[in-house]
Amino acid sequence: MTGDRRAARRRLIRVTLLFVLALVMTSLTAPPANAGTPDIPGTCDESGNYEVCFTYAGDGDPDYLITQRIKGKIDATASSPGADDYIRVAMYEWGTSGYGDDIADSLITAAKNGVSVRVVLGDATPQSVVDRFKGEGIDAVRCANACTGESGAMHNKFFLIKHNTSKLVLQTSTNLTETQAEHAQNLLVSRDDPKLFSHYVNYWRRLYDQDWTWGGDYWSETERARYGTNDLSRAYFYPMPTKSPLVGVLRKVTACSEGNDRVWLEASLFDSSTFSEELAVELKRLLGIGCNVKVILQKDSGYRQLTYLPTSGGYFFPNTRVKCDGQSHNKLLLIDAYYAGALRKAVFVGSYNITENSLRASNDATLRVINGWVTNRYIDQFEKMWAHPRTCDAD
Repeated sequence: MTGDRRAARRRLIRVTLLFVLALVMTSLTAPPANAGTPDIPGTCDESGNYEVCFTYAGDGDPDYLITQRIKGKIDATASSPGADDYIRVAMYEWGTSGYGDDIADSLITAAKNGVSVRVVLGDATPQSVVDRFKGEGIDAVRCANACTGESGAMHNKFFLIKHNTSKLVLQTSTNLTETQAEHAQNLLVSRDDPKLFSHYVNYWRRLYDQDWTWGGDYWSETERARYGTNDLSRAYFYPMPTKSPLVGVLRKVTACSEGNDRVWLEASLFDSSTFSEELAVELKRLLGIGCNVKVILQKDSGYRQLTYLPTSGGYFFPNTRVKCDGQSHNKLLLIDAYYAGALRKAVFVGSYNITENSLRASNDATLRVINGWVTNRYIDQFEKMWAHPRTCDAD
């Protein structure tokens, strides 16, 4: 009888220990609790050659500030067109109502006023949008996969506007659908950066012609990362089958000091590919040398992949350094540290996700700008997102 009682006690102790361990692991891996999100108004600011816009929005709380800004640029061109003005667009998903229609209306007006307008669309865009553009005399191409022949999607989200002597690159994270207006988004406008504008135009031409060769000039993988004119600007055009530019960028961060120690990342997705694992390794290395590393992810699967989950082979990144925001659609790397041989403030923004598919198979773009004013605006944006996380998107 005594042996039975001892065995029962041992079983009870084991069960209790397992229960406590399960609670501990749950606390280690669960996303932070929803801190509650106040009504954060969107903002747009302008300085020198740059404009930045941020929206925070929320489920059922759309914010059209970014799309209104884009529409305003188009309308300004349409109202006083120059002889050789043009607008080029690459957009993954274009809705049939709301501000998708509004921007389409503005492009149609511009075309009727003599502006050359051409559009490249992704497979998430309904055929009716393509038909509408063509019916109004606007050249429109819709790619079933990546326009340049790979198996992924044409996932870009940018506008290029030449108006008289001004040249604008409008790189955003948002698609043109009503749902996207309920997500946190960003827009970076670069004005009069001649090389950068030219590179974007030549990338767009390759999307439109559905070939990495345009005008007899083939862009190798190495040539898909190109330097601009202003503020060490650089554009990265995807896919890149064998390279990992973002990993390379993090490897060039070699030191952090007080006040200049930020390495902050916002992403929708974070997958289980070799590329994402390499990126996680670099983030952990930067933590190890004293950098203030923080990550905001949209998807629950990405959160769990990046943080420690012993049953799924996650990347063991401290969950105190990761937050979820299911309403965020930003794609951002922010560096305020010793980067590429000097103390720099840099941002990398665009449509590119932290996944194998985005890197190896899809058409995406990332824009780098090394400019203190721009980076400080993105620091403000990140701090607002970090202070008010929202529940993970459950995929």
